[in-house]
Amino acid sequence: MRLENKVAFIIGGTSGIGEATSKLFAKEGAKVVVGGRNEEEGKRIVQEISDNQNEAIFVQVDTTKADEIKQATKIILDQYGTIDILYNGAGIHDGYKTVLDTEESDYDKIMEVNVKGPYLATKVVLPIFIEKGNGTIINVGSQATLVAGPGGSTYVTSKHAIEGFTKQLTYDFGQKGLKANLLAPGFVNTPMTEGIDDERLSDIPAKRGGKPEEIASAALFLASEDSNYMQGASLVIDGGWTVGR
Repeated sequence: MRLENKVAFIIGGTSGIGEATSKLFAKEGAKVVVGGRNEEEGKRIVQEISDNQNEAIFVQVDTTKADEIKQATKIILDQYGTIDILYNGAGIHDGYKTVLDTEESDYDKIMEVNVKGPYLATKVVLPIFIEKGNGTIINVGSQATLVAGPGGSTYVTSKHAIEGFTKQLTYDFGQKGLKANLLAPGFVNTPMTEGIDDERLSDIPAKRGGKPEEIASAALFLASEDSNYMQGASLVIDGGWTVGR
């Protein structure tokens, strides 16, 4: 029960790593708000959490729309009175396209979801943390936060950017009680990576892709009091893929 009585807003919580994180946080005592666009999947996850005698609700939200984030936050505050943990996990990939292959509209969409989305959510939720003097933000990066190659030009750019955003949050608001860190998964077997057949997978020292539950365990560490002295850090969980890059 490492998150007992905490309220966790999991954006991107309707599949993959976000789903595993929602379930684990609920198991550890949090009141979980599963946020995402897919209502059917969101309600399924909430039902599974409830079936295990834990607490969760679903809020439908597009993380790129400020009004929807504000409305979702209002629903959470009406239901639970506060938010303790914000998990910015929504993200999309670019299919390894170079800058020459990337249309401007695709660039805008990837940056909107991967970078602007966490900015919009943080801008709405952060004042709650500041007012009460504590709160946790977990931004989800990638091994593409550290090196080129795990995506194309736009994806790698976006995941480098989210690390800078996390560091600046700590610089600006760490003294006001904010704990902001970055979770940087490697290749994980999720719907986003389905169908990707990359020879570089053979270079992973762990000799396999990660499981969403393994990344969720790291997110739990970042959300819990065990990581209270981690500020603006990037926690890499990639089976060792980046050690030889």
